[in-house]
Amino acid sequence: MKKAELIFNLISIPVDAVSLLIAGIISFYLREYSTHIIGPIIYRLYLPDFLLSVYKLIPVLLLIFALLGLYNLRGTRKIGRELGRIIIGISLGLLIVILLFFFNQTIFPSRFIILATWGLGIILVVLGRLILKQIQIFLFRHNIGLHKLVVINGDPDMTPSIIEKVYKNKSYGYKVTGDLRYSENIFEKLELLYSEKKLDEILQANPNLSDAENLKLLEFSRNKGLNFSFVPNLFEVQRNIIEITSLKGIPVISLKNTPLDGWGRVTKRILDILASAICLIITSPVFLIVAIAIKIDSKGKVIYAGLRGGRNKNFKFYKFRSMYQHLSVGKEYGGEQAEQVRKELWQKNDRGGALAPFLKIKHDPRVTPVGRFLRKSKLDEIPQFWNVFKGDMSMVGPRAHVLDEVEKYRNRYSRMFSIKPGIFGLSQTAQMSWPDLPFEEEIRLNTFYIENWSLWLDIKILAKSFWLLFFSRKPKGDY
Repeated sequence: MKKAELIFNLISIPVDAVSLLIAGIISFYLREYSTHIIGPIIYRLYLPDFLLSVYKLIPVLLLIFALLGLYNLRGTRKIGRELGRIIIGISLGLLIVILLFFFNQTIFPSRFIILATWGLGIILVVLGRLILKQIQIFLFRHNIGLHKLVVINGDPDMTPSIIEKVYKNKSYGYKVTGDLRYSENIFEKLELLYSEKKLDEILQANPNLSDAENLKLLEFSRNKGLNFSFVPNLFEVQRNIIEITSLKGIPVISLKNTPLDGWGRVTKRILDILASAICLIITSPVFLIVAIAIKIDSKGKVIYAGLRGGRNKNFKFYKFRSMYQHLSVGKEYGGEQAEQVRKELWQKNDRGGALAPFLKIKHDPRVTPVGRFLRKSKLDEIPQFWNVFKGDMSMVGPRAHVLDEVEKYRNRYSRMFSIKPGIFGLSQTAQMSWPDLPFEEEIRLNTFYIENWSLWLDIKILAKSFWLLFFSRKPKGDY
C-alpha cells in the first residue's frame, strides 16, 4: 500500500466518526422537534446523556468497519463496494443497540432515534467517503499517489484499448510506465524499471501466456514486493466457482454450473419482475414522445420486432425502430432489400471485418436522424422492459444478438445461452465507454458474470448502468 493510500485510510477513521456523530445529533433533534408527527416523548433524554452513549458506540462501529476491511483499501475508492460494507457495519451496530435496548431502555429511550441514526449514518458516512474519493481523484490528476504500472500486453487489438480506456485515465489511480511484450529479456526490462522506481504493479494482459510464463512473472512480482494482476482466459474465469468433495478418500474438484441454479434463478426473476414493472411505469410518458418523434422523422412502424437468440429458445425482441423501415431486416419491414443492404455492409464491418460474428457499422446509413439519437441515449431499448416482464429477457445478462449472428458462434460459445439475455450487463456497461470492445472480451465478461452471479452483482450492474446512462460522458464512436 502506497503512503498516500495509507494516509487516506487513516483520515477515513475520523471522517467516519464525525459522520456518525452528526447523524446521531441530527436524529436527536429530529425527534425533539417532531412530536406532532411521531408523538410525545415518553422518556426525556438530554443531549449530554445521549452524546455519552453515542461516544461509547462509535468506537464499536469503527472496529466493525475495520473488520469489514473499510480501512485497508487500495487505489481509488469503489463506493459501490464500500456501500455494502457500510450498510452491514452500521446495521450490526444497530443490532447491538437493539440488544442493549432490550435489557435497558434508558440507554436509548427512543426507537425513532435508533432508526434515524441508522439511516442518516449510512448516508453521511457514504457522503464523507465520496468527498474523500473526489479529493483522491484530484490528487491523482496532479500525479500524487499514482500506482506506477507496467502492462505485459498480448493481442494488439485488445491491449492498447485497455491501456487507453482505463489505465491511462489517471482518475483510476494508475500511471503506465511500461508497455511490454513477453520475451526472453522481459525480466531485464522489468528489473531496470524497478531499479529506477518506475514500477509498483504489473498487469499481465495477455490471456494466451502459458502457466510457466505466468508463474515467472508472479515470482518476479512476489520477490520484488509488487502487486500482480492478470486478465484471465476463459478457462480461468470458470474456475471461480468450485466445490471440493471426496470420493472414497480421493479429493475431487467440481466446477459448479452457475449460482443462478435453483433459488438464484427464482431470486433473479423476482428482481426482474419488480424492476421491469417500475421501469415501464416510469418510462411510460416517454413512449408517446418517442413514438411521435419516430413518426415525424420517417414512415413506418414505431416498434421494431425481430427474433433474437435466447435461453434454449428464440424470442420476439422489441425496441423502438431506429432505422428506415425499408432498410430494417424482416419480412414485415424491408424484406430482401434490407437483407441485401445488410450483406453489403457486412463487408465493411467495423467490429472484426466480414468474418466477424456480428455486425457493427460506424455512421450506419440505415439509421434515421432520430434513431441515431435514440441509440446514443439508449432510449430505443425502453420496449425491452416488456421483454423482461414477460420473461424472455432479464434486466442483467449477456447481450441479445440477431439470429444469423448467433448461428456463427452459438456452438462455440453456447455457455452464453445458458441464461437469459439482458438489457444491461458487464459487456454492455463496458461498451458504453469502449465502443470497440473486442468480441472475445465480451465473451469473457459474460462468462465471468454467469460463473459469479449474485443478487448484489445484479444491483451493482444496474446502478452502474443507470449512472453511466445519465451522468457519464458519452464516447465519440457512432454505432
